[in-house]
Amino acid sequence: MERDYMQEDLAGLSTCGESLVLTKESFFPLRTFRDFEVDPMAAVTGAMSEIKEGERIWMQIIVRPVPDNWQGAGHQYAQEVKTGIKKVKLGLSELIRGTVEEVGEMIPHAVEQFTNPAAQAARIAKGSAPSKSDAPRLSPGQELELKMIEDKLTRVGFEVGIRVFTAALESKNCQDLLRGATASFRQFSVANLNSLDKAPLTGGIEGFKNAMASREFPAKPYVLDTAELASLFHLPNISVETPAIAWATYKKGEPPANIPTSDCTYFAQTTFRERLTKFGIKNHTDDRRKHMYLIGKTGTGKSTVFKNMIVQDIQNGEGVAVLDPHGDLVKDLLDFIPPERIKDVIYFDPSDVKYPIGLNLLELQDPSQKNLLASGLLDAFKKHFEFSWGPRLEYLLNNAILTLLDVPGTTLLGITRILSDKNYQKYITYKIKDPVIREFWDKEYVQMMGNPKLHSEAVAPIQNKVGRFLSSSTIRNIMGQRTSSLDLEDIMNSGKILLINLSKGQIGADNANLLGSLLISRINFAAMQRVRIPEAERRDFYLYADEFQNFASGSFASILSEARKYRLNLHLTHQYVEQLPEEMREAVFGNVGTMIVFTIGAPDAQLLEKEFLPYFTSEDLISLDRYHLYAKLSIDGMTSKPFSAISLPPPEGKLYHGQEAIEFSRSTYGRDAVEVEDKIKRWTERTFSLGMAIAEEKGEHLVEPSVTAENPPEPPQDDKIGS
Repeated sequence: MERDYMQEDLAGLSTCGESLVLTKESFFPLRTFRDFEVDPMAAVTGAMSEIKEGERIWMQIIVRPVPDNWQGAGHQYAQEVKTGIKKVKLGLSELIRGTVEEVGEMIPHAVEQFTNPAAQAARIAKGSAPSKSDAPRLSPGQELELKMIEDKLTRVGFEVGIRVFTAALESKNCQDLLRGATASFRQFSVANLNSLDKAPLTGGIEGFKNAMASREFPAKPYVLDTAELASLFHLPNISVETPAIAWATYKKGEPPANIPTSDCTYFAQTTFRERLTKFGIKNHTDDRRKHMYLIGKTGTGKSTVFKNMIVQDIQNGEGVAVLDPHGDLVKDLLDFIPPERIKDVIYFDPSDVKYPIGLNLLELQDPSQKNLLASGLLDAFKKHFEFSWGPRLEYLLNNAILTLLDVPGTTLLGITRILSDKNYQKYITYKIKDPVIREFWDKEYVQMMGNPKLHSEAVAPIQNKVGRFLSSSTIRNIMGQRTSSLDLEDIMNSGKILLINLSKGQIGADNANLLGSLLISRINFAAMQRVRIPEAERRDFYLYADEFQNFASGSFASILSEARKYRLNLHLTHQYVEQLPEEMREAVFGNVGTMIVFTIGAPDAQLLEKEFLPYFTSEDLISLDRYHLYAKLSIDGMTSKPFSAISLPPPEGKLYHGQEAIEFSRSTYGRDAVEVEDKIKRWTERTFSLGMAIAEEKGEHLVEPSVTAENPPEPPQDDKIGS
């Protein structure tokens, strides 16, 4: 428990104290905040800011409710004033003004007595002689004061005691501090009504201090209404310029009453009124399936939230995939792998040049899905080539991808070759079963080749862009393997742990981003294959994408809206809204169930403010401290009102099985780079022909002159490495 503010050791210090009391009855009001142009707290805090090292000022306001019968004396006073039973308590100015007015009214009647006594006598006979009314005549100022009294009587009242206590090394300084502090309350005085003044000190300074420490009410407390109390004490507003005030830079909001605190994946604690309650998102419910979106500047705590959630998912036996553009997150996660889950880990590190994992993006089990797969791959390429993208490039690349998908055993390496190698083109197109695609090559492409300039302009962009991506030996050794060593459907359905290290420093920013987009596309394709599994039997799989804007292609909007039904639960984070195209931005804001905002810049605050009003403003979003956040949480299928929280500290309890997990992943999913490169080399040097395709169809093996001991024939299609 925190130490009481009055339990401070004051040995060696001179102490002083005073109580403040009303100078009139309680029904006479004080000046309230409505009558101030500047926050009255400025004078109070200003007095306290004068203290020097070793000096102290305490101001204590104790309050307790009173029954409503406290207004009785006030109502009686107001009635007596109105009926003349009690004389109004005039100030000097009102007394002079009233006397002058009364004398002025009497003069005409006195003159009339001498100038027209008959008329005056007639008036007296009729009972209309001038006389002063028994009811008091109130000036406008007096009427206003009476109205202020009646106004106070309509409010709830509280018994109040006010004490001021000071301490300093020197007695004079102590008295000066006391005078300055008590003087700050004079601003609440109202002429002819009420004010606060010091009361005689009884019981000595020690008795005063003890009464203050025990919150003892004075023997004769007085009553203040709610407006007066609010004027005497409140948190200072922005107009108060007193230095050294520890201003709250942002608001804290109350969490929902039904905030999940059990059977959930935890990531933060509430901060409202300093009540730290750990909470999260309920497991195995639609709340997690509605996706999670985090935004905030770098270093604000986004990765810590991810790390806490991922570690819990791993420990709970869940299937997880993590796309990390920096590499630090997945490396750290490896040390949290429990021993029983080491064999569930696939550590996909493209920079592992000795044992590349195979990922053939054109591998397809169900030919009827080729258009869906091609669309996803095309969107990924379009995102990264958008500045030079055009309808002709898209049309040509789409047909190249669909062609290769129609022929089992092909890889992305075939895209550039089918556009430049006539013999390979004839070999592949002979195997095509789709008549529309065959017609494209037999007619449109032949016609295009008849115009060398047109052909060059159409093919060159694809050769430059796709060719540059695949020219990297690191990427080529992954994409050029005929059979994938990664089975993404199995990873999702069996709940494995896929950690993808896309560190830009290892493979280059462009390659890392395009590879990430292609992986996202393929993961989404794998999720959609779950349509064959009854929905109740689909296992939840959690995908975490840091800096996801680097990997999110045009089809990402549909992924957000469709993934939930396939139990692919997305967790997305990035730094600022402008990183997202307008369509994707709307898809994110329209589909995520949980939104987390850390400190953001002014432009983003303006855009996101509408998501958090009226609870938090753009100024609050800008001013959040590090690791503090505002959240809108999906709870039982509904999005909660916004509230404040602080992210949990990084997880503890590393198990340090990371290297063991890497070695297992490498031996299980990686393939010897020397062997992979040899197979790719043989494929690139091999001469294909139409005759070879015809012979393969008949089950024959055609040996061409170019096939020698140094350039052996293509291995059979069940070879897992060759292209």
